[in-house]
Amino acid sequence: MKDLFITASATSPLVHFKNNGDIQMSGKIILDQNSEFWTQISQWVEAYKSNKPSKTILNLQIDYLNSASLKELNRFLILIASISSSESDLYIGWHYNETDVYMREIGFELSKQSGFNFQMNLIKEFV
Repeated sequence: MKDLFITASATSPLVHFKNNGDIQMSGKIILDQNSEFWTQISQWVEAYKSNKPSKTILNLQIDYLNSASLKELNRFLILIASISSSESDLYIGWHYNETDVYMREIGFELSKQSGFNFQMNLIKEFV
């Protein structure tokens, strides 16, 4: 299985999903619901799940998203949360800027909707 790497653009985030369980997404997400981006993400996660990973670490640092992307991100997180089991550890870190109360609240809401407790990480500023 290959790693998934998608370069950031003005409307899509940087994605670096490694098959060793280190999964990262950062930046803006301003995409349509049925975009090729979400298809690639879902296909990679399904293939990754079939490998029965022992440990997955997902770090999200989203600085803006539109409502269509929020729905798709929620679907992605529910899919990732389904990896967690007695044989597979899962960590989800939600990184948000200290001045962005909105993204903090989105992280809490997505955590609740996915059924998995995120580690909320306050950061001074995005890099």
